[in-house]
Amino acid sequence: MRSEAQVARLLRLVPYLTAHQGVTVTETASVFGTTPRQILKDLEVLQFCGLPGGLYDDLFDVDIEGAREDGHIFFRNADVLARPLRLRPAEAAGLLAALRVVVEVAGESAAARSALDKLEAAVGREGDRLTVALAAGDAGHRAVLRAAVAAGTAVVLRYRTPGRPGVSEAVVEPARLHVVDGYTYLDAWSRVRGAWRSFRLDRVEAVEATTEPAGEHGDPPAGWFEDAPVHLTLLLDPSARWVSEYYPTTAVAERPEGLSVTFPVASTDWATSLLLRLGGRVRAVSDPAIEAAARSRAAAALAHYPEDLLG
Repeated sequence: MRSEAQVARLLRLVPYLTAHQGVTVTETASVFGTTPRQILKDLEVLQFCGLPGGLYDDLFDVDIEGAREDGHIFFRNADVLARPLRLRPAEAAGLLAALRVVVEVAGESAAARSALDKLEAAVGREGDRLTVALAAGDAGHRAVLRAAVAAGTAVVLRYRTPGRPGVSEAVVEPARLHVVDGYTYLDAWSRVRGAWRSFRLDRVEAVEATTEPAGEHGDPPAGWFEDAPVHLTLLLDPSARWVSEYYPTTAVAERPEGLSVTFPVASTDWATSLLLRLGGRVRAVSDPAIEAAARSRAAAALAHYPEDLLG
């Protein structure tokens, strides 16, 4: 199959040929806006299609020779598609995990709950062995945030930041909840920063609903963790381990010389600020440009201090 057009045509050919036994190659070509030669090529592909397994009874029965000789197409055994499919154990486990995450994070959905109940009943005791470890924060907080997303209103967040004492507060406009590496995040527009920010829900201490309407900021960047164009690897002092638990990461590894942490970087400014915040706890930086930007910003900041204060 060499093109999307052929795939689309093959999908339409199956029900057409099933309903029109003995139709001619020429007529079929006319119906599908192609040539008789192409229809014959399509039939050659279809004879190897059907259900997984590849056994004779699993595949479509196409009379290729008859179509070539007298121009009539007989297409049989398409009822294989009506057979109920069985999930493999790994497939069932994946679906169970995904549905449990949906119910946990997105809240009770009749469709998701019904699908989950049916799948758990089908899997039986095997499903009890599957545990979804998810840091989703407080259920009450999630409920308030989901309501704010639906109503288009702002909330007041109070949250902890590792490495900083006390609790911070911010007015944000929630956009979505999503899961990255087992942690649930809130993507929201920060009124203080005037930009999109992400908050890990297990760090949130309190959520207060307001009636203030959210502004028009468009959608948060899609996949700004998963699809980040740049990845930054830092070799850190063990005292900076908290950073691997606070921010999304793509890799964390213990090394003799320190902790290696790789971050998806959607913003160079964010990466530069992270380096400045960590300071001397950073032992090595994988990206020379980001390291140079951090050094330049640090030098510019120091230039504002009198020399006698710097010693």
